[in-house]
Amino acid sequence: MAIDAPAPTALDDPPAAEDAPPAHRRRRWLLAVLAAVVVVALGAGGAWWLVLREDGTATTAAVTTTPQVVDVTSGTMSATVSAEGTVAAAATDDLSFSVSGTVETVNVTAGDEVTAGQVLATIDSAELGSNLADAESKLAEAEAKLSDDRDADASDEQIAADEASVTSAEDAVSSATDDLAGAKLVATIAGTVTTVDLTVGEQLGSGGTGGTSATGTGSGSGQSGSTLGSSSGSAAPSGQTGGTGGSGSNASSTSPIQGGSSGAYSVELAVDSSDISKVAVGQSASLSISTSSSSDSGFRGGFPGGGAFPGGGAIPNRNEASSGSSATTATGKVTAVGRVADASSGVATFPVTVTFAADPTKVWVGSTATADITTSERTGVTMVSSRAITTTGGRSVVTVALDGTTDGRTEERRVSTGETSGGNTEITSGLQPGDEVIVRVPSFVGGAGGLPAGPPGGSTNGSPTNGSPTNVSPTNGGGS
Repeated sequence: MAIDAPAPTALDDPPAAEDAPPAHRRRRWLLAVLAAVVVVALGAGGAWWLVLREDGTATTAAVTTTPQVVDVTSGTMSATVSAEGTVAAAATDDLSFSVSGTVETVNVTAGDEVTAGQVLATIDSAELGSNLADAESKLAEAEAKLSDDRDADASDEQIAADEASVTSAEDAVSSATDDLAGAKLVATIAGTVTTVDLTVGEQLGSGGTGGTSATGTGSGSGQSGSTLGSSSGSAAPSGQTGGTGGSGSNASSTSPIQGGSSGAYSVELAVDSSDISKVAVGQSASLSISTSSSSDSGFRGGFPGGGAFPGGGAIPNRNEASSGSSATTATGKVTAVGRVADASSGVATFPVTVTFAADPTKVWVGSTATADITTSERTGVTMVSSRAITTTGGRSVVTVALDGTTDGRTEERRVSTGETSGGNTEITSGLQPGDEVIVRVPSFVGGAGGLPAGPPGGSTNGSPTNGSPTNVSPTNGGGS
């Protein structure tokens, strides 16, 4: 008996073409493609893990401690107050014409180095020169009349009138001389021009800083010190339209030319209210002035054939910083201590000014400076690395290396401690300069976390393993 085949349903595969592979073969092919994709992804992930593991930034560190022998030293222990501020020029030059007139010359642009007494700009002085000549002529006439009247034995009233005329003429000459001198902008300090807001042909008002029209060629620089990192800020736009007969307003109240001292700087620090009583004029300050830097962070190797991760991602080169900062150092003096607090940030701080000299090629106005102000210093202080001291229940002990080695005879000794500064602790009793103690410093094994495999900042020659603190400078006294 013949059995009829069931009618096809919507859930069944559609009839395949005569030369198409069966459905189960197509499924196996898709599974194979998916498996290949997974293998590639796992391989890429494994390569990424291996690259990261080269210096251990992605693995877990095994931390151990390594004993080292360090000396007990005698040195200078300093107490410091730290604060931050912004670098500014120690002296500034804000120059304006004292008379009205048309700008005739502009001899500098922003960024130029100038000397004291250098003429930076002038206005048309022909009329001013003529005024001075007239005043001098009138003075000569008044003096001649006074002389003649005295020779003629004129009355006392006449002589008094002649003398008044001479005085008035002298005042006119002095005023005309000042006006002529005011037609020049002359640098009063040596330094760097930070702002130039003058245009040749610009008509200046009576204050010498505001223009009413621009009839010149518009050849002035108009540059602003903001592009040079100047803290003085940029001048307001001049408003000139340029071109002969053009007009525009210049309501800027800033000085047309501004400058600042070069190589001499100041920084206003914000000192916490808890520390301000320790700070005084004349104290020394160590400064660290930051400068920005950057470097290529791209991975220079890559996968064979120049491959990279999908989407263009590259493996970061952990041996190169993608961005960072460097710093230059300087030493300065506290020159002013403010006694009025500023609470604008929500915390009361007091302004403290530190002045310093530095290489102008390494220090920029507007940079951030961190200052450590030395508020007190004591010499001949017995000190040891703070890592050598173990304190339990108020009892501080150290392990003394009697033979000067980590594997020789040792002795636990109780010590009395004083101040701590820069990773060193003052020893008031229990140790003497020249004694040797054992410190246990962490060692990181397994290449983990990108941390060093030995004691950070340590050494093997018996010097303290916490590095040389900036505010503790051992002397040549015993044990150094």
